[in-house]
Amino acid sequence: MVGQQRSIGGVKTCRIHDLLHVFCLRKAKDQNFLQFMRGYDVLHKVEEPYNLCRLSIYSQPKHFVKSRIFCPRMRSLLYSSRGGGSHEVLDHLSFIFHLKLLRVLDLGQISLGSAFPTELSLLVELRYLAVLGWFKDNIPSSLEKLSKLETLFVTTYYFDVGLLLFLDTLMKMQKLRHLHVCGALIDLRLANDNIEYSSILYSLDTFSTVKLYVGQSMEKVMGKFPNIRELKCCLQQSEESSDDSNMIVAMDSLSQLESLKLVLGKVASHLIEFHLPLNIKKLTVEDFSFRTIATIAKLPNLQVLKLLRQADGANEWDMEGMDEEEFFPELKFLKLEDLSMVTWRGSGLHFPSLEKLVLEGCKELEELPSCLWETLTLQLIAVHRCLYSAGDVVRDIQKQQIDYGNKYLKILISEEIEDTLSWSDGDYEG
Repeated sequence: MVGQQRSIGGVKTCRIHDLLHVFCLRKAKDQNFLQFMRGYDVLHKVEEPYNLCRLSIYSQPKHFVKSRIFCPRMRSLLYSSRGGGSHEVLDHLSFIFHLKLLRVLDLGQISLGSAFPTELSLLVELRYLAVLGWFKDNIPSSLEKLSKLETLFVTTYYFDVGLLLFLDTLMKMQKLRHLHVCGALIDLRLANDNIEYSSILYSLDTFSTVKLYVGQSMEKVMGKFPNIRELKCCLQQSEESSDDSNMIVAMDSLSQLESLKLVLGKVASHLIEFHLPLNIKKLTVEDFSFRTIATIAKLPNLQVLKLLRQADGANEWDMEGMDEEEFFPELKFLKLEDLSMVTWRGSGLHFPSLEKLVLEGCKELEELPSCLWETLTLQLIAVHRCLYSAGDVVRDIQKQQIDYGNKYLKILISEEIEDTLSWSDGDYEG
């Protein structure tokens, strides 16, 4: 069954009926494909076969901590728990020494303490690794021994620090394709700036949120991953950049990049010059400035655009002066969230392919561009936490679209805000 759908159609996640799930577990156990243990079973292990290949455990963290797993032929070990965020710590990984054949290890819902466990580097057959902890230092270079690792998930509780991960370590893990770090930014650095990797065909597909320093160092980092397809990064000001200089975000070397999320933060106050690859299909920009829109509009393959949290304080987005090549030719999904603009102007065919428009938390927005009345590809306009007047404009758009023959446009309006409220008034406490 469909769980979640993608922005521009298609299925993002699926789920199965609980009865079908029970049937699958029984069948998997009968064929010794997968053993599922829950609760106290993990302590007693009454049905744990010696030749078990795959084990999934669902229990409280304290039960898993007390368990002793001995299945030398095991290929996959998965742990899950509703109490995954508890302070129970799995402070010993002695059972790892008996699981040399592990290919999949998911400990992403039980804490491994404050230090990244070096014992994991013994599992040289690993393809998938997920860990959780209070990691506050660098990820050890011994991880480079996992030369077959394809997916690495790291979750840490330190939200305000950068988890140091040396590029030198990554470059030696040549099969790594997916890297996700949750709870902290990845601070990518070269242990030796003089090292060249031009002979390495690197195949990393996905980064998580990476801390990138704008300047020459950023170009060095990006040049190491020419085949990356999905990237989330938070831009920081490097020592090379002065406070009054223009900042260049050079990503045009990423010729395979299709999905990009940029968190500009304090860097948004500078005049930023973006060099983005033309093949980007999905772009999310947080703390953005309207000065960047002209560059974004020229991306010929852009299908999904999300602009979150306006940083420049501008109260108007005027598209009237845009050139014809800046008309978002392939854009199908547009989301504007937490913007301070009051007026949004634009006539003509600025969005010739737009299908879905989402306005959320735009508490000052009163005027929408007239081009929306003429965009007959529209299928949905969703308005959430916006002014009543914005909702009225959307209702007018629907009526006009019906007159033009588009009877399939849906509008969803929720939690409308009274126009009389002044959200910029300091004496109002909502």
